Amino acid sequence: MIMKISYTVPFILVTAGLLTLPHGQAATPTDQDAIAVVRSVIKADRQAVVAKTLQLTETESKAFWPLYHQYRAEMDKVADGLLKLLQEYARYYPDVPEDRAETMLKELGSLEKKQLATRATYLKKFSKILPPTRNLRFAQVENRLDLALRVELAANVPLVPVEGQMTATGTEVAAYAEGIPGGVIVQTVELTATVASIDKAGRKVTLVSPDGIKKTVKAGPDVINFDQIRVGDQLKITATEELVVQMAGEGASLGDGAAGVVALAPKGAKPGGFLAETTQVTAKVTAIDQKNRTAVLRFEDGSTRTLPVRSDVDLGKRKVGEQVVFRVTEMIAIDVAKP
Repeated sequence: MIMKISYTVPFILVTAGLLTLPHGQAATPTDQDAIAVVRSVIKADRQAVVAKTLQLTETESKAFWPLYHQYRAEMDKVADGLLKLLQEYARYYPDVPEDRAETMLKELGSLEKKQLATRATYLKKFSKILPPTRNLRFAQVENRLDLALRVELAANVPLVPVEGQMTATGTEVAAYAEGIPGGVIVQTVELTATVASIDKAGRKVTLVSPDGIKKTVKAGPDVINFDQIRVGDQLKITATEELVVQMAGEGASLGDGAAGVVALAPKGAKPGGFLAETTQVTAKVTAIDQKNRTAVLRFEDGSTRTLPVRSDVDLGKRKVGEQVVFRVTEMIAIDVAKP
């Protein structure tokens, strides 16, 4: 009668001595040098790419290139505005003021509209020089070259963090012996985040997950290495829950209870630690339904649960009054690493 317990990462255990998370990576700063290099390369190669693609005649070239240079000058002004907006955002990150964020969003929309309008205006002018097929080809090439820069920008722009519940990734493994009731389920959940800001006076740390979720947590008094945490540090939490379910043998010593252990990093070492807690509860079988292959269990607190029984377990050999032992071991490992 193996039971599956779904659970959330037991952050409450962290209050025992590491980061106290209230109920309820920062992305790296924008790499301006990388953006500048990509932009410079694209700008230098753009005319050569366009020339090779369009295969202009001498007459077309005389009319096309002066107009093209005007077009690129206006498009570059828009690109400068976008880059300036990006640089301002990077200065504010991760705490962009709400009023400024609203203004920046309007500015972004205005710049993108201007970019589209400028392109549409000049494509009409180019249509007087190029036949429709080559003008379309020109538009496609320009889009692709602009996309290369936008991809580089996007790769360097961190997500605007929003307050929320960080998402963890997890795995689950189950094991049991054929014909024997019970078994073992091990669930492992991992959560990673980056330290985006630190409030030393309030002993608070703002974390940002890779998907842009922000959470401010408070360091408990037992975090003796709080002063070593730095902006940019990578925080990794690994939580493991092991559930063992087995029938109690005759004469077994039963009793509900819990035991725990906490190991903290020594003074001067990197922040981190390990916590583990084991809880054991017993339940009595009060009913067995062989047709639907279920069993009703009553726990010490008076609550009851109806659980499915695996098809390989012979229910004819089980009886009301037998006791089932549930032992849950929860472990949390927290590591703070330098980038």
